[in-house]
Amino acid sequence: MFNPLSCSGWESTATGWVTTGACMKARLGLVILFFVIALLRKWGGEEIGMAFSFIMSLVGGLGSYLMIIFITGSFKIAMVIGLIAAILFGYGFGIVFGDEGGGD
Repeated sequence: MFNPLSCSGWESTATGWVTTGACMKARLGLVILFFVIALLRKWGGEEIGMAFSFIMSLVGGLGSYLMIIFITGSFKIAMVIGLIAAILFGYGFGIVFGDEGGGD
């Protein structure tokens, strides 16, 4: 079991919130995935005109990312699965339920 908040499970030299290595990748992965989902919404949802559910994309993408990080501790696998889940949840829920209408 890996925990990105306390860096338990990874071999790192963590002192408080300052850490290096795999634990830092896991933490930064959340931020990177959030911004990638935001770009997906802007370019894929608004510019192309496809319905995209931003909230459900965040729930699916970040939720699956955290689950995989907690279980495997692998940044690469978690990022790929999180990105795929974000795309599927965002466009899937957008097509079925419509988007949030956050634009003009």
